[in-house]
Amino acid sequence: MKCLDVQENIIYLLLDDISSEDRSAVLDHIRGCPVCREEYQFLDRCLQLCTPSENEACTCQFQETYWDEFVFSIHEQIIHEKFEKKFPFRIVIPVVASAVVAFTIGYFLLMRPKPQITAQEEGARYENQYEEVYELTPEQQEEFIRIINQRYGQ
Repeated sequence: MKCLDVQENIIYLLLDDISSEDRSAVLDHIRGCPVCREEYQFLDRCLQLCTPSENEACTCQFQETYWDEFVFSIHEQIIHEKFEKKFPFRIVIPVVASAVVAFTIGYFLLMRPKPQITAQEEGARYENQYEEVYELTPEQQEEFIRIINQRYGQ
């Protein structure tokens, strides 16, 4: 049996509410596993403290039901606290920050175009923009130049 299965069955072993096959498997595991043995001893001590002794007299009519429910609820709370995993912010945040930094450095070193390449592409785009002027007749070219000079003050 796995430790998780054994630890879930320890309370049933202590309450003697377990099959003989499971009892022997749990006891064999407890003998060999110090973690489960410690869990068994802890729950055994808790159960002994919570169980009334023969000297104590209780006039409660629901005594046995109360203790069964009490032990079960304590066991459920222990299991819930043990295996409830919180989100590992201490691990996730540094990993995400490292990935963002690595991506940013990689972009600026490897993927971003160099300024010279960008300027050359811009210049090539504007070089052939006014080729239509050369398709005009000489009179139309002079008129175009005169309009431009009037507009921009030469």
